[in-house]
Amino acid sequence: MIKGTTFHAYLPIMLEPDHRSQMVSQLIFGEEFTMLGKEGAWLSISLDFDGTEGWVVKQGVKMKEAEIGEKKGVRRPLSLVALPSVTILDLTVGQHRILPAGAIWNSDLGEPLDWYGHQFEAMSREGFLKPGPKINLQEIGKRMVSLPHMPGGRSGFGFDGPGLVQFLCRMIGKQIPRTCQLQSELGTNINFMNEVEEGDLAFFDNEENEIVHVGMILRDGNILHSDTCVSIDLLDHHGIYSNEQERYTHKLRVIKRI
Repeated sequence: MIKGTTFHAYLPIMLEPDHRSQMVSQLIFGEEFTMLGKEGAWLSISLDFDGTEGWVVKQGVKMKEAEIGEKKGVRRPLSLVALPSVTILDLTVGQHRILPAGAIWNSDLGEPLDWYGHQFEAMSREGFLKPGPKINLQEIGKRMVSLPHMPGGRSGFGFDGPGLVQFLCRMIGKQIPRTCQLQSELGTNINFMNEVEEGDLAFFDNEENEIVHVGMILRDGNILHSDTCVSIDLLDHHGIYSNEQERYTHKLRVIKRI
């Protein structure tokens, strides 16, 4: 079994082995994948964290033969990047690298990282947090406001809706799938707005009753989501009311507690 990672901030995961194809997700620094096949300059992969399958360019990855007994699955991160970006140093080649929110530091916080034959060093502990239930989602969310909306994005260089809530859930130690539809199948329904809690997920549908958007509920009736950009707006039983557009932009379908 061949496993791999990337030293880039992120590597696009494409639907097809073509640069013109749709980006379905991102392989972020510190994550691993399992190789499924190859075609020319492209590798077919399955992302270990959430099972997303797609294609990445071979030139952007580092690979190794999995050790005997090593299982495919989630490498439990010791810390995650919780600022839009941080700077690290690749000691092996003497080069600075920029890591986005969502990148994983697979070493004790503040300690050098040995990763796929390279040694990395964090320039500062600021911006790295250990995931867990006590993480302040309100503060994390404020740091992401105004970051661009990017279809297929799940990092500090751009988020889509499900990518943003997947990142936030990962920060509090919860692993959820990549897409709105799969995320909406988790947890229990919250039927009344006065029962919602910070961390609940709100899902929104279109005129065909398809779930097309998701956000994470914060305090005081606010919701953090990614539409034209990452923003904090108001949520009520009708849906999302955009402060900037002064109108409702998304129709509420269901609220889930995971």
